[in-house]
Amino acid sequence: MAAKNIEVDYITDDSKRNTTFRKRKQGIIKKMDEITTLCGIDACGIIYDENMSQPTIWPSKDTFQTLMDKFRTLPESEQRKVTLDHEDFLKNTIAKDREKLIKQTDIITKKNKMNNLLDHFIRTGEFDGNDLSESDLEDLSLLIDDNLKGLGQMTK
Repeated sequence: MAAKNIEVDYITDDSKRNTTFRKRKQGIIKKMDEITTLCGIDACGIIYDENMSQPTIWPSKDTFQTLMDKFRTLPESEQRKVTLDHEDFLKNTIAKDREKLIKQTDIITKKNKMNNLLDHFIRTGEFDGNDLSESDLEDLSLLIDDNLKGLGQMTK
């Protein structure tokens, strides 16, 4: 079953909030356990609960301390590479989304160019593809094939 999008808001009902917290905390711990097993990596986590005086430390306090010591022995430049604050995370996400947008824009621009060439040929019988690369011609051929398939499906 596909995951459903849920509205993420503060849960005002104490009972529901505590139940949700407990279930999600267990889910996070389970995911950390799975990723360490499946990928053979070291991971640890701290989860603070307002109802408990001590945080939950996974997998154990000793393992956590060992991993933190290992992390702290890295040079500061290496620590920064693997440490993101919220602002850095958002900057990285925005940069990746911009790259995706540029790629999608390029694809759409190229597809429009091919559609315009094809439309011009259909209307006038003239093909002005002298400035097209071999890759562009292949793309045009695929577009023509797709259009023919679409016509074939419409006639069925």
